[in-house]
Amino acid sequence: MFSAPQESVIRRMTRLSLEHNAVNLSQGITDEPVLYDLAWAGIAAILGGSDEGAEHLHALTLRDLLSRNEGNDHHNRSLKDLCTILRPEHDRYNQYSFPYGLPELREAIADYTHRFYAFRPNPETQITVTAGATEGLSSTLRALCNPGDSVIVLQPFHEMYPNQASLFGLRCEYVSLREKSDGWAIDKDEWATVAKRARALILNTPHNPTGKVFSEAELAFIADLCCKRDLYLITDEIYEHILYGDCVHICPATLPDMAERTIIVNAITKTANASGWRVGWVLSPDQHTPRIRAVHDTLVVQAPTPLQKGAEHLLRLPDAIFKNIHKPFLQKRNLLLNALQSTGFKITPPDGSYYLFADYRSVPTLCDMNATDAALYMTREIGVTPVPGDNFYATGNDGDRYLRFAFCRTLDSLNEATKRLKKLN
Repeated sequence: MFSAPQESVIRRMTRLSLEHNAVNLSQGITDEPVLYDLAWAGIAAILGGSDEGAEHLHALTLRDLLSRNEGNDHHNRSLKDLCTILRPEHDRYNQYSFPYGLPELREAIADYTHRFYAFRPNPETQITVTAGATEGLSSTLRALCNPGDSVIVLQPFHEMYPNQASLFGLRCEYVSLREKSDGWAIDKDEWATVAKRARALILNTPHNPTGKVFSEAELAFIADLCCKRDLYLITDEIYEHILYGDCVHICPATLPDMAERTIIVNAITKTANASGWRVGWVLSPDQHTPRIRAVHDTLVVQAPTPLQKGAEHLLRLPDAIFKNIHKPFLQKRNLLLNALQSTGFKITPPDGSYYLFADYRSVPTLCDMNATDAALYMTREIGVTPVPGDNFYATGNDGDRYLRFAFCRTLDSLNEATKRLKKLN
C-alpha cells in the first residue's frame, strides 16, 4: 500500500532550535562560509552573463571591484571595461542550460572523478547534473524502479531514502548496522535474505549518521551480492572527502563487475559548505542515463545555471583542497566527542562524515526518556539541539537510544554547545 512521505524531522528540529535559541546541531548544515573560489565563480557567471564576460570577471577580485581611484586613468579605463562586462549584449548563464548540465561542468565532473577514482565517465552519456544529491537520488529511483519494486535501505538511514521510495510506490527492505565493541557491523545473512526480494540497494559511505566507512571487504561482499541477485547499487558518496585516520573511501563502481550496475550520486554540498546551492550529479551506465535525464528534466528541469559555473571551478581546484577538507572537521569531532562523553554519552568515534550517533542511556538526566523526548529536553532545557535516533530507523527499537549531533558548525558554536552540555552533569 502506498504511504505518503513524512515531514522532515531534521528540519523540524532546526525550527525548534531557532524557537528556543539553542545551538543547532541537528541539521547537517554549516554556519561556515562557502569556499571563496566557488562563490566568486558563481558571482562572475551571474554578472558576466556570457563566456567572455564571466571569464574576464572571474580574473578580477572583489578588491578590484570595490576599489576606487579616480585619479588613475588606467583604473578609470578598467572600470569602463568592467561596466561593459557587467552589461553584456548576450546573456547565457542566467538562462536555461541543457537540462542535464552545462557541457563544461560535465567535463569537470569527469576529470574530477578520474583524478580521485581512476575512471572517467563519459560526459555525454554517463553524467547528469542535478539539483543536489537529493534530486539525483529521486530521479535515479524513479528511472530504475517501478511501483511495487523493493529497495534495500540500510538503517540507520537518512530520512530521504524511505521518503523518496514511498513517493514512487516502492517498498523498503531494511537491513541494520549494529553497534559492536569494535564499531558498526553488518549482518551478511540479513543482507542475503532481503536481496532475494529487491531491485536495488542504496548504500551511503561514508555513512550518515554513524560515520562508518565501509571497508574493502564489506564492499566486496555487497558487490558480490548485487551481482548474484542482479541488483542495482545506488551509492550516496557525498561525504567522500571527510575521512579520519587511515580510512579510505572506495567508490564501489571501481570494484570488479560493478561499473555496469552502479549509479553514483554526489554533490558539492558537503565539499564546499554549499548546501543551499543545490548542484549535484549522477554517474550512470550509458543505458540508464536517458531515463534518469528524462525524470530529472520532468522534476526540476535543471540545476541553477550560474551556480553550475561555480561548481565547475570548484571541481578544478587542486587536489590538496579536497584532501585537506577533513582537517577542521577532525578538530570539531574531537571537541564535541569529548564533551558528550564527559556527560555520559557512549559513542563509537566516526571514521567519516560529520555526525556523532550517541547512545544516551548512560546519561542520568536522559536515560528514562524516549529519543524524541530526549531531543526535545536537550533543545528546551540544555540549549543544544540533536535529532532523535528513532528518525533513522523504520523497524525495531534500536533508534530509541540514540541522538544524532552534527559537528559541522563553527568552533564558536561548538564551544558554546560544550558549555551548555555541562548542565547535564
